[in-house]
Amino acid sequence: MVLLIAISIYTFFKKDWGQKSTYHTLTWQKAALFACAIFAIGFYDGFLGAGTGSYILFAFLMIDFDFLHSAGNANFLNFGSDLAALIMFIFLDTVNFSYGIPMGISMIAGAWPVLNLPLRKGWHM
Repeated sequence: MVLLIAISIYTFFKKDWGQKSTYHTLTWQKAALFACAIFAIGFYDGFLGAGTGSYILFAFLMIDFDFLHSAGNANFLNFGSDLAALIMFIFLDTVNFSYGIPMGISMIAGAWPVLNLPLRKGWHM
């Protein structure tokens, strides 16, 4: 929670962060920093998980991706992490499908209207 607040304050003062991609190549310094950040985020995701998608997004912004590419990559990685957790919970027989399936359908229904928003608004990759 403290880290989300700190990132929010940083973003408030740096309003153009992620507006334009300045990514060209990944230096070994940025690769090491990114690997450490992703490792820490993965560790955090395994224990708590709240805000993980935002942390991954900011990790991509940290290596100079624009916001749209950062969000796309973060969602892909977060989906993979969530899918792995679901598989593990199914394997351990701890999933309550009577709650999970309606929640999943509700989340899809809620996300559907904004699924193509970047393309409708002309935000091309």
